[in-house]
Amino acid sequence: MHKTLSQYHPNPSQIGFPSTIHHLIRCLSWIPVILGVCMTTAAVHGEESKLAAALKFTAGVATAYAIHEGAHAAAAAYTGTELEWEVGTYNQPIGFTENARDDTSGLIIHASGLITQAAAGEIILQWDRLDKNDNFTRGMMVWNIINPIIYALDYWLIGQANQTSDSSFQGDIQGVEHYSDKPTADVFALSIAAIAGYQGYRFLKTQTWAPDWMKTDDYNLGMAPLERGGVLLTVNIPF
Repeated sequence: MHKTLSQYHPNPSQIGFPSTIHHLIRCLSWIPVILGVCMTTAAVHGEESKLAAALKFTAGVATAYAIHEGAHAAAAAYTGTELEWEVGTYNQPIGFTENARDDTSGLIIHASGLITQAAAGEIILQWDRLDKNDNFTRGMMVWNIINPIIYALDYWLIGQANQTSDSSFQGDIQGVEHYSDKPTADVFALSIAAIAGYQGYRFLKTQTWAPDWMKTDDYNLGMAPLERGGVLLTVNIPF
């Protein structure tokens, strides 16, 4: 199937939101990224300058982004699918067009980027010798956390990165729907957003600037898979 990145631009009213709310959600989705940059520069310590911290943070974001796109390329090579790279959208500046030979190949290609980000985030969290307060690591984790959440919100509410029409579609989660079905895409979007949120909570607990109550084990956030698909988030609050 052919994926086109530029043919279809839905009207905000088509997704059930007035234009003002539609644009407000798009603006709010960038707030966590801005906060991440601000917190990084505010948490600089030692001899590292603010400029160096910002550059390391940016490099971390760029690395996480490259890993996402690299996963698409690797999945395409694995399935024997040729990709044509082109300009993408606001949260994925580079896009691609593929001609998948079957639904399984298309599903693997479109799911691979966000799944790889989740795996990369988990590796960072599990790697005890890795400095979680290094600005490069922070940059990687911010993108690994924020991008899946933005993608899921876009799929459900915004409709900018994920779009579809009779003859074309764009976006990773929209691609999952195209090569499977809507329930599968909803479960996928919910799962990657929940995993990102859970990883974000765990990463915050490792930060030197995090409040003491967050660093304790008194309040625990947990996650467990559901038999019918998706995940269950739990919060343990002793009282």
